[in-house]
Amino acid sequence: MSDAPSPVVMPDGVSIRSMSASDLGWAHVLNEANVPAVGTETSDEFAHLLDVASVALVAECEGAPAGFCIVMSAGADYGSVNYLWFSARFDEFLYLDRVAIDERHRRRGVGRALYAEVERLGLVARPNATEFCLEVNIEPRNDASLDFHSALGFREVGQQSTPYGTRVSLMSRSLLAG
Repeated sequence: MSDAPSPVVMPDGVSIRSMSASDLGWAHVLNEANVPAVGTETSDEFAHLLDVASVALVAECEGAPAGFCIVMSAGADYGSVNYLWFSARFDEFLYLDRVAIDERHRRRGVGRALYAEVERLGLVARPNATEFCLEVNIEPRNDASLDFHSALGFREVGQQSTPYGTRVSLMSRSLLAG
């Protein structure tokens, strides 16, 4: 996993730092509170995500955790059907496996701040990455997430049904300058 320097304060006052093992407890609770928008995980499975992540970040507002994200890159030891879908189509990519924002901090720039730092750090860790990939539920439908990602320039590149009962829009945005 790539380490961010000391916390980065974004223009909107959100502070971004690397996730550490000491964050796993509260982050797992936040993850489970956001199911089905993110996949459910046992504590051990959640810890494994941090172990194989290229980038794992925590957003803080006023010194308290407001959200997190976990990102994999090509070649990770990760068996998610959605990650594997992107692996079969792109040689070098960043895959946002999950992002969860505490409901008290939504629509305050936390997601945008995390994504900006994912791109910055992700391209340091994987300078040849060409795509920023993720999925959003379309069954059950997550309109807020679909709208957010559309506004950030993500486009649908496929759809698939998952073994855990959702159907997802597989989305991507180019990381190539231009």
